[in-house]
Amino acid sequence: MKRNFVVLTAAFLMAAFLLGRSDVLTVLADCGGTGVDMSGATCSQSGSTPGTPGDSSTETGNGQPGNSGNSNSNNTSNNNGDGGATCTPGTLVSSSITLSAGTSGITGSDGSIIPVNAYGLPDGSFVSSDSVPPSMCYTAAVTMDSCTGQILGSDLDYISGFAAASVNECPTAYDLPDHPCDDFVVSDGGVTCVSDLVDGSSSGSSWEISAHAPWPGIEIHARPFPVTLVDWDTVMRVAGNGSSSGSDSLGYAPWGGGNQGNPAPGDWSNVRLRLDIKSVTDWADVFLENIGLIRMPIGHLHTFQWNLPSHPAAGGNDLSGVVGQLEELEPDVPLYANWTRAPYMVYCTLDYYEWGSSCVDGPDGDGSTNCRWNESLDAYTGHREWGWEHHSQTVPIPPTAARVDLPPSRLADLNGDGVPDAYWGGTSTVRRMDDAGRVDNPEWAHTYSWGYWWYWGVREAQGQIGWPGIPVDP
Repeated sequence: MKRNFVVLTAAFLMAAFLLGRSDVLTVLADCGGTGVDMSGATCSQSGSTPGTPGDSSTETGNGQPGNSGNSNSNNTSNNNGDGGATCTPGTLVSSSITLSAGTSGITGSDGSIIPVNAYGLPDGSFVSSDSVPPSMCYTAAVTMDSCTGQILGSDLDYISGFAAASVNECPTAYDLPDHPCDDFVVSDGGVTCVSDLVDGSSSGSSWEISAHAPWPGIEIHARPFPVTLVDWDTVMRVAGNGSSSGSDSLGYAPWGGGNQGNPAPGDWSNVRLRLDIKSVTDWADVFLENIGLIRMPIGHLHTFQWNLPSHPAAGGNDLSGVVGQLEELEPDVPLYANWTRAPYMVYCTLDYYEWGSSCVDGPDGDGSTNCRWNESLDAYTGHREWGWEHHSQTVPIPPTAARVDLPPSRLADLNGDGVPDAYWGGTSTVRRMDDAGRVDNPEWAHTYSWGYWWYWGVREAQGQIGWPGIPVDP
């Protein structure tokens, strides 16, 4: 099989992650390269000998209930469960990023060169920029939003005026994990992995197989929805982060040069490629405009109150008639724009049967032996039996095994080491629930989905006593 191996420093990935430059995070993985942009993931394996066509499928599902969460905001909030964490955009923290230092200067996040005349080395000496040792890096101080990860300022803006920039050896590189795909692409529509598998023979035989998995939908239950009132108890829960999968199959891959009627050693049959996108946490982050970001464990009701209507002066600029799906409202109702995200991992599975042999004790049906030599007997004591042997490999494909072409805000760093280790998925589906927390009540049941953003209107009460309640027949 064709395989390419590339290593990158964790610090370099961290630098590109923090600065938000997709062109810096160009990582060619062992499967030839991976592109990531938030349309999801697809895994393909291709070549010149397709073999017998197989089937393909795409499956999606909702997550399972978990615990509840809480909110921290300027609005009144009551948590009906326990635990949870929150952060509010605009909270600044100091951090650092590490960039490569070379003879021409320091390589910025967009690939541009920031000129530097001299470098200060770890031993305290100074050298001109054209004499800098290899594998040196510059650590830049940055100010960032602790909630969103957005870089708001750094000393990179002034570095070209420094007499010398202090550098140190770059962090140790690490190997990227192996997986069945030669090219892995993540975009808004799903996850895509493309692979060319070649057996290395003179004929260059190869085969093609492809699979695609869309991003799972995060299910939200809300009431009252799509409009609530100022200072009114408003309730929501994340019902599940969901999962999705897709697969494709190939009947036969003649690696050894045989065919289905006369297989050769090394031939593959019943080849199946499968992608699974699964949430790796029992919580989701919910951003509510004018309230903030809430880390909400799955499954329990969360009660809060908005203290401002969704007026344009408070941030409600999207109108019900423009976003669509809200025919029950007047078209000029301002809405708060919200989003939800959860961290996901992509798993790629290659499952197949390979034609081969194993040595079995004793002679075959004809009394012959041809394997497992016994020195004392000066003879073979076993015989070879041929058949199809099952093989299956499942591997996770993190962002470090990908060519990343999406904003760093869509990559999750769950362990806080500066290297993204999961993908933020954000497609949301909202289901309206009644006062009993049910979403199957025909009086209220309705489903809305706009993709990444979802909307909620907030109005002044204006004497609407008793609203909202479960509708009653006149």
